[in-house]
Amino acid sequence: MQKAMNTKFVALFVLVAMAFAAAVPAYAYDELEIEIEINKNSALVAVEYEQDGEDVEREYEYNTTSIQEVYTLLAAELDLSEEEIEDLAEVEKYEEEDESEEMSDMKEAQEEIDEARSLVDVATDYIDALEDESEVETLTGYLATAEGYLAEAQAAFDAEDYEEAENKAEMASDKIEDHILPDDEDEDKDTNKQWTKDKCETNPGIGIGVNEKCDDDYKKVERSDDKYKDYGKSTDRTELQAQIQELMQLLIQLLTLQLAQQS
Repeated sequence: MQKAMNTKFVALFVLVAMAFAAAVPAYAYDELEIEIEINKNSALVAVEYEQDGEDVEREYEYNTTSIQEVYTLLAAELDLSEEEIEDLAEVEKYEEEDESEEMSDMKEAQEEIDEARSLVDVATDYIDALEDESEVETLTGYLATAEGYLAEAQAAFDAEDYEEAENKAEMASDKIEDHILPDDEDEDKDTNKQWTKDKCETNPGIGIGVNEKCDDDYKKVERSDDKYKDYGKSTDRTELQAQIQELMQLLIQLLTLQLAQQS
């Protein structure tokens, strides 16, 4: 009788132990963590766990985007069941939005590289047109630096590091714009000089300020209002008529000069 009770007790204990084991799976690793990243053409897996009190990290890459296939391959690697892998794994899947963002970064980087390459061509032509050998030598050094940045930008682009490619291309463009090519203000000055030269040759002496620009020896006469400050104050009819006539003649002269300038 006692023996039968002992047998039943052992059997009951075994059943309870089996049920507990089924409810709380025992892993072969301590503190096991699994992260799975499903990309466009492959899957990356990062595994971390403790072994003999030390942290262990492993990485796996599989040429598949099937999460179930990843579970199978990883289970074989870690000697665990697929169910255990699935329970533990944190999965991050590739999204089309990620691809769109990458395409946008690539496009922006390509545009910066194209702009920098165009500026290199412009700078090269600008330097070739210069006659000052000292200036040519200085600007050629700046151009070489810009071309170096551009080469680094292209290398980064080929390596799909679009952020680095864009930064290097911007550095190339800045080097050219800041140190080689004249700014807009300098170009405006050159344009004004050309207009003045043409104006002096075709209509010398006509137009506001032209005499100052055309004649190096020209000295502007300070305007004096003393002559006209008492005009209109006289009570003498004859004097007032003379003043009006003089002012009308002055007005006619100014209108004649203006018409000549416009024509």
